[in-house]
Amino acid sequence: MQSIILIIMLIFSTSIILQIDKDVFSQTFQNENESSIHVFNTLVTNSLNISAPVYQAYSGTFLGSKNLSSGPPIVSEDYAIEKAVMKNVGNVTNNMTFINTHLSDGTIQSAAKGTITSEDGQNISWISSDIGIINDQGELFHGIIQFDITNSSSFSFFSNATGIDRQTPEIKRTIWLIEK
Repeated sequence: MQSIILIIMLIFSTSIILQIDKDVFSQTFQNENESSIHVFNTLVTNSLNISAPVYQAYSGTFLGSKNLSSGPPIVSEDYAIEKAVMKNVGNVTNNMTFINTHLSDGTIQSAAKGTITSEDGQNISWISSDIGIINDQGELFHGIIQFDITNSSSFSFFSNATGIDRQTPEIKRTIWLIEK
């Protein structure tokens, strides 16, 4: 069941990522006090506030890797810990496990899971599906993340939330929530 959710998340994240630039930069300007004279059938959609990330990593440590396959494609299980700042929580530690499928064109498909822990010991688990590359400049990944339901007061804002994540060589992992 988890693999089906991750596949759906990967497909959804890829389509969202490809549309982000188009959607953000193709919107027309309208003052708050103006009303549109055109009447269109409107579709209520989720929105993504790209100017307000809810998670920003500032350091990461690669802990190790285990080879899970011998032939193409190569599949590895990789472990890492990230230090980050999270909205409404503060400083957190993100303990992550990635199952990475290394495709022949250099692309990496990643299914990940982890637990984010606050300084007061509260935590929230998550799963994600990402796609990207690793080259001489570093890592470039885009994906979608699903936070678990939690009773943690520190992480109540993230309970059952879905987000988009991005990591570039210049900027460590950043997560934005998709608002419902």
